[in-house]
Amino acid sequence: MKFLKYLLIAILALVLFFVLIGFVKPTVEYGHKITVNKSVKEAWAIQQDETLFSQWLAGFKSIDHLEGIKGEPGSTYKVVVNPGEGQPDFEMIETLNNFKEFEFIDLSFDSDMMEFDQQTYFEDKEGKTTIKTNSKVKGKGLMMRSMFACMEMFTGSFQKQEEMNINALKKVIEENKKDYFPVIGQEIE
Repeated sequence: MKFLKYLLIAILALVLFFVLIGFVKPTVEYGHKITVNKSVKEAWAIQQDETLFSQWLAGFKSIDHLEGIKGEPGSTYKVVVNPGEGQPDFEMIETLNNFKEFEFIDLSFDSDMMEFDQQTYFEDKEGKTTIKTNSKVKGKGLMMRSMFACMEMFTGSFQKQEEMNINALKKVIEENKKDYFPVIGQEIE
């Protein structure tokens, strides 16, 4: 009987600890920085090119414009991703909060499970471009907050995903052959 009592106390302590993590760390913050050997204009254009999203955003399936003027602050989009093999698709509503062309873009995502904010900054450094992300995710409800905090604390899963995506973006940018800014009157091959 004592064993059962101690087991129950241990389980309750673990549950309490798990819930407490969501109170202490309701938001997970992470980011990544890369430098690419391309101009700011080209890096920006590639990062904004929806036809390339699947090449650098893991699990990306689609993006559909919902409301507002496409590409303008306040516009919204339905984004569908698949988190992994055998898992159902996951839908988010993306809102373009603000941007300054070739400098930064500020996005928010809302889903049943979480709220997610991401700012991406572009900076010219002697003909190369530094791209830096700052991301925040907050679970909806205490259990999701606790789960996300534990995921990041124990496995670094959000940071790892960000690094994987942004490093893939670097590869897409550096391997780009498309001319996003052709000179008018110049023949395009």
